[in-house]
Amino acid sequence: MLVSWYSPKNADVVRAGVFHLEQSVALQKYCNVAIYYPFDTDLHEGFSDAEEWGVRTFRRKVDSSRLKKYLHYIRDFREIKKRFSPDLIHAHVAMQGGRVAVWLGRLFHVPVIVTEHTPVEWSGIERKKDYRITGNVYGSSRMNVCVSEDSKERLSAAFPGKKFTVIYNGIVDPDETPDSGVPYREDGKVNFCIIAAFYDKDVKGYQHLLPAVKILSEQRQDILLHIVGGGEYLDYYKKMAEDLHILPYVRFYGQRNREEVYGILKQMDFSISASLFECSGVSVQEAMLLGKPLVVTTSGGADSLVTEDTAIVVKNGSTEALAAGLMEMLRRFPDFSEEKIRNYAYESFEIDKTSRKYMELYEKIVLKKE
Repeated sequence: MLVSWYSPKNADVVRAGVFHLEQSVALQKYCNVAIYYPFDTDLHEGFSDAEEWGVRTFRRKVDSSRLKKYLHYIRDFREIKKRFSPDLIHAHVAMQGGRVAVWLGRLFHVPVIVTEHTPVEWSGIERKKDYRITGNVYGSSRMNVCVSEDSKERLSAAFPGKKFTVIYNGIVDPDETPDSGVPYREDGKVNFCIIAAFYDKDVKGYQHLLPAVKILSEQRQDILLHIVGGGEYLDYYKKMAEDLHILPYVRFYGQRNREEVYGILKQMDFSISASLFECSGVSVQEAMLLGKPLVVTTSGGADSLVTEDTAIVVKNGSTEALAAGLMEMLRRFPDFSEEKIRNYAYESFEIDKTSRKYMELYEKIVLKKE
């Protein structure tokens, strides 16, 4: 796995690149897996090779010189070839990890596949140079994996003739994660949540969700929105909630670890994705694996993951549409079948099923069946 982002080496909890780690751990049931992170800004030494969180991990401290970066990539991969001997490079995101992976793949004669996690809106392909670079990556890799049907459709239209397929992000069954045991639910209220970081001011749709809660609170006082996620704009939205006079109807948790997130989600009546755009939607998949119905916006990735039996879909970027969808869910959530939602999600997103799909693809490529 050549990854574009990852947590620092000595972090006590993996916060960045959780998908890379969880998928690598799950794949170890079927093959040998190592992670290579060549963009580390926190590494003290130049190059490291160590077991981290149960996976062999190679790291490279990033250098400001473009020439030195690429010399380091060559030296690193020469060492990786000696010590690990990979049959295939699985890169994540074309514009960063993918461009390094296909370059190394050519030099060392190792096939490459790319999993694309970046929404088209953030990919930069409207710029000619970035379009050319991204197209070269997609054209040089043996297969390009999209994490939603929407992503596949949009990338296929933007890059005709390139190979794209869909393998959803694999999700560790939340029921297998120990519960924190903390009570989050407030009795006598309808409890619902959104799990979305505040890394951007607008993308996650909080500017529409909080005013929608204001509209709901004027009609019903028995609601409580649980908001899980940290980031630079958290205080901005806390202030918005205060200005809207909805603090009695919202609860901010900030950044929480996986056990706490699942502990909150398990106690909810339903969940929300309010994004303007998404490539996929891990929190949407997690909610469905727990049998929770959803209100999701037409963000592309998230709404392409759900069905009419699992969610209410509303227009993105609209406070009024979101308020109407939430009001409908307040009426209908007891009618959704938890078992039906969970069964659909388990068949579609459970991480071992994802691992087996990746193994089929790896074997076709390595054994030259494709």
